[in-house]
Amino acid sequence: MLRICAIGVHWCAFAGYRRLAVAAHTRWIFFDLGHTLVDEDGAHRARLERLTERLVNLGLSLTVEELWTRVERASEAFEPFPYLAVLGQLGLTPQVAQQLRSEIRYDHGAERLYPGVPGLLAELSKHFALGLIANQSLGTEQRLLAYGIAGHFSVVAASAELDLQKPDLAIFQWALDRAGCAPEAAVMVGDRIDNDVAPANQLGMRSMRVLQGFARVQRPRSLAETPDHTIATIAELATDLAL
Repeated sequence: MLRICAIGVHWCAFAGYRRLAVAAHTRWIFFDLGHTLVDEDGAHRARLERLTERLVNLGLSLTVEELWTRVERASEAFEPFPYLAVLGQLGLTPQVAQQLRSEIRYDHGAERLYPGVPGLLAELSKHFALGLIANQSLGTEQRLLAYGIAGHFSVVAASAELDLQKPDLAIFQWALDRAGCAPEAAVMVGDRIDNDVAPANQLGMRSMRVLQGFARVQRPRSLAETPDHTIATIAELATDLAL
């Protein structure tokens, strides 16, 4: 029985045939980092805890869970910067919101790799070249070294170092050019429809969405935003590529 696995032109077929096709035609797999390979929940929770303390001084009393839900809803609404959107919804001026966002910095030290990621990358690297396309603050390569996964990536396109930021197609094209890879021979794996799936689709890459983090509540608004395939966790990737 034919089963439609995804809406799009790339991977609609029997489940087994789809996996073989991906393995046969894909040369490169590019990953997002946050909420794709790296679990950022602890870091975001710590940041929201600090934010609640600062908001009290501004006469606003919210719990971490209330803020967490608001950030999720902002992500669902495709706000490019969910924290700033939430602070604006709370009545703060753009200047105050930006100041708070800058002062309450994200702590990369509270991040953790998702379970199984080192083994997954080790296995994938036997079959594909791997790259990274991620919106990250300075120091991405050092963090990859600390995670113990830097050696798996032949191309690292990090926004702060390149002064390019997703969803700008230029950062994707930079990575493809550096890899010497045609878009149709590459897969982009990420959690955000707006930053990962839509730009990859536009360039002709295949797209795989992982339902992790705040952006898991996003829903495609058009065919252009529809991933070729969706997985619940990053651990499912090797299975879906029939490795």
